[in-house]
Amino acid sequence: MNQPLSRWQRLWRWLKHPLWLGIPIGIFVLVLMGAGFQGVMVASNQNAFCFSCHLSMDTIVQEYKASPHYVSDGDVYATCADCHVPHPFIDKMKVKIAATADIYYMMTGKITKENFEEHRPELAQMVWDDMEADNSANCRHCHAGDNFLLSEQPQRARLNHVQMDKRGETCIDCHTGIAHKRIVIK
Repeated sequence: MNQPLSRWQRLWRWLKHPLWLGIPIGIFVLVLMGAGFQGVMVASNQNAFCFSCHLSMDTIVQEYKASPHYVSDGDVYATCADCHVPHPFIDKMKVKIAATADIYYMMTGKITKENFEEHRPELAQMVWDDMEADNSANCRHCHAGDNFLLSEQPQRARLNHVQMDKRGETCIDCHTGIAHKRIVIK
């Protein structure tokens, strides 16, 4: 007669099948990795993360903090990521990966606090080119619907926006100095 197996014997028998053990462990590892990845994405989109490097560049953070994107009547402000990191996942990942070059340039001394202003026009142009290429998608992400009623804008702004659309221009064509000082490219 067969004796019933004890709980430990049943567990041991189950553990002898690697696939049965691998599936729950694999799921657990994937969940941990996903949570860690999400945590890194959230943390790296916070102003504190951006300021940790850019604060040493003096003017960048001060210009942003004096801009309408930081100071607003409705206590709603745009974070650095709202303007500089695309919202669609694939585009966001491309930007995050490309941003690792900034870390490399700072670590190797190519861009320092002392020579930042020298590199600033080139860096600004890269940001403006990206914004123009995607039709200022990050601007339009926030400035849409009830957040941007053209009918409630001053008459000049309404006319300029109508003309902008007719000419095929995008937000950055007129608003290059909205959050940081306007840079003159030579």
